[in-house]
Amino acid sequence: MSARPATDPVPAPVAATGSRRPGPLVVLAVGVITAALVRGLLVESYHVPSAANAPTFEPGDRVLVLKTDRRAEAGDVALVDDDGALRLTPSTDLVGTGAHVVGTVVWRFWPLDRLGPVSTSSAPVAP
Repeated sequence: MSARPATDPVPAPVAATGSRRPGPLVVLAVGVITAALVRGLLVESYHVPSAANAPTFEPGDRVLVLKTDRRAEAGDVALVDDDGALRLTPSTDLVGTGAHVVGTVVWRFWPLDRLGPVSTSSAPVAP
């Protein structure tokens, strides 16, 4: 009797298997970097801490600040960097102050009953 020849002693190259989607860590890292860039360069959320700008803003309001628009025009509300402290200021109060404008407030998103665009002439509506 003769011995059986070895069957296929060299393994065949393994075909590429699996998906071409990136792993979860890559997706998470891209998401975090994108969020940081958007917040740092385009738009940021700001919490109104006090009633200094009543009736336009009440304590607890949350607004979106457009950071690409650093020129506050008539009727706008600007977020101003006052020696490291951020504060909301109507555009009429900025004339001649040389204040560093971070951006303009464009939208109130909290509380939901006052949701909408913001300007110095927008006063809350009495129920």
